[in-house]
Amino acid sequence: MQRLGITNETGQIALNFFKHFRQCLTDMKLQINLSTQLEQLGLDLNSLNSGESTLSFRQYYQLLEIVAPQVSQSGFFLRLGSLYKITDIGVLGYASLSAENLRKSWDLTFNGTVLLPHPITGKRNVRDGRVSVELEWPARSLIDPRALQEEWLAATWNWICQRIPEVSESTEFQLKLAYPVPGYRTVYEEIFPGKISFDQPETELSFPEPWYDLPFPAANPAASRLCHEQCLLIMAQLDEQSNLVNEVRKTLLLSPQRRFLNHEEMAMHFKIPTYTFHRRLKKSGTNYRYIVAEVRMELAKKYLESTAIPLQEISYLLGYDYPPNFYRAFKKWFGFTTESIRGKT
Repeated sequence: MQRLGITNETGQIALNFFKHFRQCLTDMKLQINLSTQLEQLGLDLNSLNSGESTLSFRQYYQLLEIVAPQVSQSGFFLRLGSLYKITDIGVLGYASLSAENLRKSWDLTFNGTVLLPHPITGKRNVRDGRVSVELEWPARSLIDPRALQEEWLAATWNWICQRIPEVSESTEFQLKLAYPVPGYRTVYEEIFPGKISFDQPETELSFPEPWYDLPFPAANPAASRLCHEQCLLIMAQLDEQSNLVNEVRKTLLLSPQRRFLNHEEMAMHFKIPTYTFHRRLKKSGTNYRYIVAEVRMELAKKYLESTAIPLQEISYLLGYDYPPNFYRAFKKWFGFTTESIRGKT
């Protein structure tokens, strides 16, 4: 099997999801100014459409969080997750489809989270004759988790049905949801065939344990093994490239926030040519300007959540000479105002 480049593989997966995102907006006739939303993430819509550029998973899920307030009351995220195909995730998808059963398939996908990162993580359990996945949401996030939980649940159920079609109408599938009944409950009933319970302590899906070992129609252990080996190669490359991104973030956090290092200075700090520095960040699906903005905004949020420092002083600490520019940048990045955080704290 030809070795795939890390940028091609992970970038193409995120781009596949983005295409479904656009299709879902069109199908549901939802009006979103995508160009403006993408600009917040350092992306250009025309370049994405032409294939001249791609986006990272981080950028894709930040886009979903940005648009969530505008579309979440329509059932959009359930529809979106239902559009994902398991083959969208490239070599990891083919490895998963070729596995012998769901147990082995999930061993691949749950262990492949470096290739397929998601803001939500799932904790698998087998108890009382049922397999369950309990969803865990980052405690520090201020975004309502329901939207991305819906996307994750719908996609996971869709991928289960793609691998074992005979269970697609089974009422043995169950959902427990840690939020109230939404106005679009009928969309849940269209997508999920079994019992759906709202206002539960945790969000989880579950199904009978025998499903775990039902043979896949497309099972091919040899092909699955080859695809899995390819996944490991790609993930090793991703770890290497992600290390640079993490080191850049760490350096920025340890530097005086009033004046961050510029692109050339940061390249010199790591003793690599400026072009090489830019290229390695690009391979990780990001750029230096975006990382600086990300660190600055995360610091702003932490100051707002954890301290009583006045807003004007925070803006000064982060390099803004004019506080209204900071307020606008913060709202553009997160989708909510600085005052909304101080109101909660």
